[in-house]
Amino acid sequence: METGTSAGLRIAVEMRSRVDDGRWPAGTILPTELELAREFEVSRPSVREALSALQFAGYVEPRRRRGTVVLGGSPVPGAARHVRAARSFEEVVDLLEARLVLEPAVLALAAADPDPVALDQAHEAVAGMALVTGGDAIPADTDHRLHAAIAGVCRNPDLREQVSTLLERASGPVWRETQATAWASGTASRWTDDHREIVGALARGNGPAAAAVSRRHLLSAVDNAAGCPGLPPSQLRRLHRLREHFGSC
Repeated sequence: METGTSAGLRIAVEMRSRVDDGRWPAGTILPTELELAREFEVSRPSVREALSALQFAGYVEPRRRRGTVVLGGSPVPGAARHVRAARSFEEVVDLLEARLVLEPAVLALAAADPDPVALDQAHEAVAGMALVTGGDAIPADTDHRLHAAIAGVCRNPDLREQVSTLLERASGPVWRETQATAWASGTASRWTDDHREIVGALARGNGPAAAAVSRRHLLSAVDNAAGCPGLPPSQLRRLHRLREHFGSC
């Protein structure tokens, strides 16, 4: 039986092709992990890794009591995921500022009493990101689904909802313009390491470490935004202030 990352990637590519060519249209409930493992003649961990990669890239989504559901074909790069998605550079900077305040604080709280099921899911989500960013077989242009999975470790539903809303609003063409260099320059592979560190800190119950890595990671998004050619000088000054303030925390 084939095992390992190569098996996970092979299965992810095959499942992606079934979504893209319509064999698995949007709304399809995928076979169980056991059924997929038997079909592809691999271990269940390899299937789980493939599903995590497709979830990270936005092809599928796990639903409680339903299984894994197909969201649709190749996600549209930079598509807005919220009715209040960022429409200006000012709103992008607002979102970065809000995320720098909220996400590290939520993770620090989560580490004190992490949800074990959500923690396992976060571990799997990191494995999915690693598989995607390790090559170009599965396209992706955002790590926000992984951010949401990690925030899910926090037991407070109101805080989880606030993080989720910010992540959904951080989308659309203007947001993508400010973050384009991240995915073009290979920064995503380093971001995988950031997320792995965060989840590890949560598992150890180390809130300060989880918050520190989260802050460092978000500051890299600030740096990417600061390098956007079309950014107005007023917003560039705001980003520099964010870097100065949160970089010293």
